Amino acid sequence: MPKLIFRLFLSFAVFVTIFILIQQYVKPVSFGENGHYRANALEDNLRKTTYYKGEKACASCHQEVMDLKDSDLHAEVRCESCHIPKIDANTKCEVSPPKMEGSIEFCATCHATNPARLKKGVPQLDINEHEKGKNCVKCHNPHAPWELTEN
Repeated sequence: MPKLIFRLFLSFAVFVTIFILIQQYVKPVSFGENGHYRANALEDNLRKTTYYKGEKACASCHQEVMDLKDSDLHAEVRCESCHIPKIDANTKCEVSPPKMEGSIEFCATCHATNPARLKKGVPQLDINEHEKGKNCVKCHNPHAPWELTEN
């Protein structure tokens, strides 16, 4: 029995030694400098392309839409939340932002009845009863949803 324990201990020691050597070889140089993460990751993330342009870039060309949106319920909703596909920060917005889908399923991502959501704030709808199958933007101006269009 002692021979088996010695072999087991030796196997364990070899495994731990190999693990430590591999860890030292693959561990990034800056790992652990500022806590339990790679410190150089901050610089790497700063070099990445920004995905969102932001409200200021939209307002530079679309000020009338921004004024309408800012005066209504969607004032806190950022443009890129609805306008898909999202515009890369380096892409020029030539004429207008990409058209939003406007289907009831799309709008339901925020407006569907959800018991976990607070009653105040985002209006909640039963999407199975509210104008089923219609496109929301046919009746509602997405930048000012209380402004109904004539149909």
